[in-house]
Amino acid sequence: MRLRSWRGLSAVLAIIALVGTFSSIARADDDVDTSEVASYAVQRRLFRLGLELNAGGGFLPLNAFSKGFVLDGSITYHFSSAWAWEIAQGGYVIASFDTGLKQQLLDNFGVQPTQLSTPQFLTSTNIVFTPYYGKLAGLNHTVNHVEVFFPFGLALARYENPAVFQQGVDIGLGLRWFLGTHTSLRFDARDYILFQSFNDFNVTNELLLSIGLSVAFGGDER
Repeated sequence: MRLRSWRGLSAVLAIIALVGTFSSIARADDDVDTSEVASYAVQRRLFRLGLELNAGGGFLPLNAFSKGFVLDGSITYHFSSAWAWEIAQGGYVIASFDTGLKQQLLDNFGVQPTQLSTPQFLTSTNIVFTPYYGKLAGLNHTVNHVEVFFPFGLALARYENPAVFQQGVDIGLGLRWFLGTHTSLRFDARDYILFQSFNDFNVTNELLLSIGLSVAFGGDER
């Protein structure tokens, strides 16, 4: 009986020793994996922008009576990978089309809108914050570099029918897709919050959706 007990105790001790050994090996493997992930997941940005020129086209979708097509562009100076000054950004409405809502109001209700003010151009100057940068694998064959940025600043717009200026602020969200060291595609969504004066604080909201091609000077590849 004592021999069986001793053999049983020896087997239990052997199992415990094996479990401890495998656990130590697993923890060591985990430590190696963690250090490797930490060293490869967070890396310096491959592309750095200097002076950036951007040109493209956009769309104004919010006006219920007419939609506008816009030619827009910007000039930006990048102080660092995270902060930049968009010195000037502007969009000019080159064409617009009637949604038919005005005619529906006349035909169905006999109502004539009293004022159909439409934007002629929008401009702004902004601080640009770029906190996110990453890489995407395309079909396991290509590596694409992208970044997400947020412009915010002061805005000015000119309207027609009647011809007035409105000022305010704009905030936005942008996605940059690097095509090379000095070129990239930009996708921008900007919300302009405008009013005519502090005495007449009727807020006008314009949303500009645009896509453009950017060329950067003075940046480098890291």
